[in-house]
Order: sequence, then structure tokens, then C-alpha cells
Amino acid sequence: MADRPLWFARREIAPFTLDDEEVERIVDTATHTVVSWVTRDHQPVQAVMVYVELDGLLTVTSTTNRAKYHAWRRNPAASFCIWDPAEIGRQVTLRGRVGILRDDELQRRWTEGFLTKVMGGHTPPAELVEAEVARFAAPDRHLMQLHVERVLSHDLPRLLKTERSGDDPWS
Repeated sequence: MADRPLWFARREIAPFTLDDEEVERIVDTATHTVVSWVTRDHQPVQAVMVYVELDGLLTVTSTTNRAKYHAWRRNPAASFCIWDPAEIGRQVTLRGRVGILRDDELQRRWTEGFLTKVMGGHTPPAELVEAEVARFAAPDRHLMQLHVERVLSHDLPRLLKTERSGDDPWS
């Protein structure tokens, strides 16, 4: 990178993206995502949420008294940002459209998936599943599923390593 200015790697980040396998690993192992929506007056809002992948769609859950529910009904555009649990500098942003549905069986699957995820992949005891299903059983609870249209990623540790080493990832 001797022939490039010091700022170049921070501007031209294409070599510092994650491959598909790494993106999938992060999505599979992380438990939380930062979700975004836009208010009626076009202001961005974000929240950290637990997600579960169901039928190939990242799924979060919420009740109808939450701002995100109303915002996504009005404008389903969203992004979900997920970070590697072992290295926050490795991030995946999934952009797309949120579909909203009410489905008790899918809510049960979400709850079981959530518990399995937070228990490190172990099957949760039946009584714990039933208690959590009851906890999430509000009559106005809905599932929000992201239909991904674009995947963006960034590998900050690789960028920093390249800057320290002086290697040129573009050569």
C-alpha cells in the first residue's frame, strides 16, 4: 500500500467484505440483530432484537403497540445488522422488506428456536418451552420476517491487519 494514501483502505472497502460462508456462519451463530425502520416523517429508528431464522427468513416478534410494527406496516423497508459474536468488527447487514404475519405455530417455532439458540444449540426442556410460549402469547403478537434483497458485509479486523502490515489487497 506504499503507493496509495493512508486513507485508501478506509474508503475503498471492497477487499474487506466477508465471503458467503462467513456471512452464513455469523447469521447462524449470532443471537441479536439491530433492526431498522423509518418513521412516518422519514426519521430512522433502530432497536436491538433477538432473531431466529425460520424457513430461510430472519424472524423477529413484536406486539402491535410497538412503533416498528406500525412503521413496517406502513413501509416494509428494513435492514438487520448482525455482528459476529466473537468479533463485533465482522458485520453483516441484510436489507430488504419485512412481511408481518400472525401464526401461533410459527410463533411456537420461533420460541423454540430462540431458546435453542440462547442455550448454545441444546434442546430446551419442554416446561421451559411452554413457559416461554405462554410469555409470548399476547393476542396481538406478530412475527416480522425479513425478505432479503441485498447483503452487505464488512471485516474490520482484516482491514486493520492490512493497514498494519502495509500489504496491498488490490494488487
